[in-house]
Amino acid sequence: MGAILNMFRVKMGVVIARICLLLMLAVYSSYGGGCNFPEGWTGGWFQSGIPGLIYINSTTMQGKGECAETDANDKFLVYDRNEDCYRCLVIHEKHKYVLQYKETYCGQRDSLSTMCESITGDAALYSMFRKEPRPLPEPCPFHPAPFTFTYSRGSGDCANPPSRAESCTDDSRLLLRYMACPDVPGTESNVEELICLATWKEGSTRYLVGLISQVQRRNSISTDEDMYRCFVYKGTHADKSVSYSIAQSGDATCNGLTSPTEGSRTMKLTNIDDEHNRCHFPSWVVEHHKWFSLDHTHQYHFTTKNATLKIMNVDGSFEEKRLVCHSILEHKDKKLVKLVAHLTRGCESGHVCAVVWRRAGGVLELQLGGGLHDAPHHACADQIYAPHVTLISTSQFPSRCPMPGRYTVVDSLADRRRRRQQITIDEMTGEEVAERPVECVMGHYDSASIGCGAAQDTIEFQSACTSTAYTCYGSWREGSRGMVVAGPAGVQGPAGVQGPAGSQARPHALCFIYTTYVRNDSYGMPVQYLSVSAVSRSCDRAVLPGLAGDKAYNLTINGTCEQSSKYNSVGSRACPALALLALATLAAARVR
Repeated sequence: MGAILNMFRVKMGVVIARICLLLMLAVYSSYGGGCNFPEGWTGGWFQSGIPGLIYINSTTMQGKGECAETDANDKFLVYDRNEDCYRCLVIHEKHKYVLQYKETYCGQRDSLSTMCESITGDAALYSMFRKEPRPLPEPCPFHPAPFTFTYSRGSGDCANPPSRAESCTDDSRLLLRYMACPDVPGTESNVEELICLATWKEGSTRYLVGLISQVQRRNSISTDEDMYRCFVYKGTHADKSVSYSIAQSGDATCNGLTSPTEGSRTMKLTNIDDEHNRCHFPSWVVEHHKWFSLDHTHQYHFTTKNATLKIMNVDGSFEEKRLVCHSILEHKDKKLVKLVAHLTRGCESGHVCAVVWRRAGGVLELQLGGGLHDAPHHACADQIYAPHVTLISTSQFPSRCPMPGRYTVVDSLADRRRRRQQITIDEMTGEEVAERPVECVMGHYDSASIGCGAAQDTIEFQSACTSTAYTCYGSWREGSRGMVVAGPAGVQGPAGVQGPAGSQARPHALCFIYTTYVRNDSYGMPVQYLSVSAVSRSCDRAVLPGLAGDKAYNLTINGTCEQSSKYNSVGSRACPALALLALATLAAARVR
């Protein structure tokens, strides 16, 4: 009998537990948890007047309540557990970073439609702007910059002197340079940066939400209340000009903005015709739209109908530069072009002087003035002393190497460094003693050949145990110096390092900077030396051939490519007259 009672108690306990669970679920369903907010709303949101952020997850909006019912559109019935009441929220997603809503007072539950119908057309509209996860800016809708603009804070238009709006290298940023007008109260000189976050359209009205920061007061503490602003704008396009009427909110809301001519601050932007449409880089410059520095750290990309050059780090570590052709001052027979360009670096901009040299089919050099000038005619007023930046395209074709012949390496930068490392101090005498040299050292060469072979396009350094070869892609002379752009020989693809199957090889090359001079040997006979430095960055004019650079060599000539290197090496030491004959042959080859 006791066992039966125990079994009865267990079964009753299970039944009671199930009933309690069902009651709890029913209560929970009546209080909330009956619907979900859209997944894209999850995160932290800023709303003006609310301290901290409002966090939304799948079922709860912080400060409002738990989702109890929805019409699967824009109406949500939420349960406020703290106040034990319900409210209707009508939420519109204007942009993935902008939510706007109206709400009812919190009260007793009624049907979703009944509660939401009590929201009137003039009810307060609240705007929330995404903060977490951090939103990504989007391109500003005002282009093409730069613009001049007038502005008003309600006490008259500030038009003279005109203010200026300039683009940044990042299209999502715009620099606003406000000028003070002596005859308009409330105006002041100021520089603000606008970061565009979201744009949307309602009927014929266009909206923008952005962040405003004070450029001249970077160290000042700015809150979200200070930075978030809403804009209404309208663009007008004429034959040769574009203008924008803009109204800005006075606080971190979109309240009170109904037209582009009514707001806490209004502006009218008019683009400046800087003759960009009439100035283009020459065809031989834009023959290849993408160029690279020799070490492949920077890319130079010609865009926008050959009028714009973008300079950027290949790894994206720094902000890019953008040059827009303003006016061409000099153009010499497909060899040189000198021009004024409008340069934008970050949000800093101005006019610079630029010179582009054509060195070979796939080799250019660029000189870019360092100073930024407001007036275009000041940019090239003085002679440009900027360093040369050597550029190569992805399409390289071998060319004949200058200074053809066979050479002996008498000295190199690697030798000098190794000798310094091999010097030790004798413990007994305290004197410097050179260690016995290693038989074969990688990078140490005994001889070199330039322009030898059927194609005459190879530079090769050799030793008993190793050799390194380069293919010449272009050469030129400047006074007593010569320049050769060359890449590793035998690499598949255009002057580059072989990538995965089917991928384009990365351009990579060196600049060999060389000079020649004559010295008398121990017999009093003249010997010609060839000093060479290899530089990986660019054809740096500050590098002294044979003394500095990534690699440096001093060589003496043994003879022409057709002559035996060994024969001429012995012969030149035995009979200096053969060296003179080699010099004459070399000079004749250079003339050809």
